[in-house]
Amino acid sequence: MPEEDADLGEKVLGWVRDILDVALTVGVSIILLKLLLGADMLVPLVVVTSGSMIHEPGDNSWNTWMEERGIRDEAIRGFPLTGGFNIGDMMIVKYPDANLGDVVIYERDLDHVFFAQHDPIIHRVVGVAYIEDGKYVSSDGSLDCMSGRRMQEFADLVESCRQNMDECPYPAIPGEKTYRFMMTKGDNNDYSDQCGLNKASTIAYPVNEAQILGRGWIRLPYLGWLKIIPTCVLRLFGIGSCPLMF
Repeated sequence: MPEEDADLGEKVLGWVRDILDVALTVGVSIILLKLLLGADMLVPLVVVTSGSMIHEPGDNSWNTWMEERGIRDEAIRGFPLTGGFNIGDMMIVKYPDANLGDVVIYERDLDHVFFAQHDPIIHRVVGVAYIEDGKYVSSDGSLDCMSGRRMQEFADLVESCRQNMDECPYPAIPGEKTYRFMMTKGDNNDYSDQCGLNKASTIAYPVNEAQILGRGWIRLPYLGWLKIIPTCVLRLFGIGSCPLMF
């Protein structure tokens, strides 16, 4: 009996060592990824939980949408992740400095957190508005339904937020008065996030640079299901939330 107890103790101690080794390896990997990739996220990995960036075979409407709004085809061909991605894919995320055509992960503004899931949104930048010293000066790509005057209203909103963040709809604002707003869109959506079919169907204000957590870099097909499935199973027992339940 004492020998059996000793063997059991050794096994338990071995399991504990294995768990600690795995935890240490994962922790070091996360730290290294964050240092190397620079995303403003605890873990520079994002799981795709919606179909807004799916590219159906033979459907080139995402490209056509941009061409009809003045974005040249040669520019579009140079955009990253032009194959889209699917529910359950995992994205490795890097530095949040984004430009036209990049796929970005951004925090929702506080006026658009009425959805069942509040996770950051991962969509493509289809337009960039340049703000200098608090004033709208120019744009690149498409502002869709937004005018320069409307962009100035959002620039004014950012300035008012500097005075009182408690009443600011933006979760974060740029530290300087010269910055950019991003217009964003899911490749598989008919409308930009900021315009929608109508005002009631918008899902975001113009995204200021401080909201951007990172930009998509490498797609890992379907690896995200390793997180989604157990999360949704736990939800059946009333624990946590399932990202696929809207």
